[in-house]
Amino acid sequence: MAGTKFDKYISTIPMHKTPVGPLFGVGAKDLGGLKLHVIYACGYNTGITGMSRKPHVHDYDEAVFFIGTDPYHFDELGATVEISIGELGKEEKHVFDKPSVLIAPAGLWHCPIVTLKIEKPYVCMAVSLTGERHDDPPAPAPKKP
Repeated sequence: MAGTKFDKYISTIPMHKTPVGPLFGVGAKDLGGLKLHVIYACGYNTGITGMSRKPHVHDYDEAVFFIGTDPYHFDELGATVEISIGELGKEEKHVFDKPSVLIAPAGLWHCPIVTLKIEKPYVCMAVSLTGERHDDPPAPAPKKP
């Protein structure tokens, strides 16, 4: 129904083809200015999953959800996943095979996400509390004289 009072509240989600598979990413420009960014991808084979191929940090909070896709067994992830957490050179590798969420407050180094074993595709969804996402490490703080 084009031209109705509430048309502005429905937005088509932009889909992207990437080397790691299709995904979507929406931010403030797609969400009517809402300061939120969501990336939604599927893990369907082993190896690096998602766009982040190296560790990174944000200056905003983020939650990365790992959710199974079997509607009759929502308590199963269907895969074994490894994620690195911690600053470069001091990162820890965490492995899980149940639906999980990484809570990454601003300043927490994380990634890459690696699918070690896959039985069923799963969803990997990053929700960031920012209108525009950026994964670049922040500039180092100036040295004290």
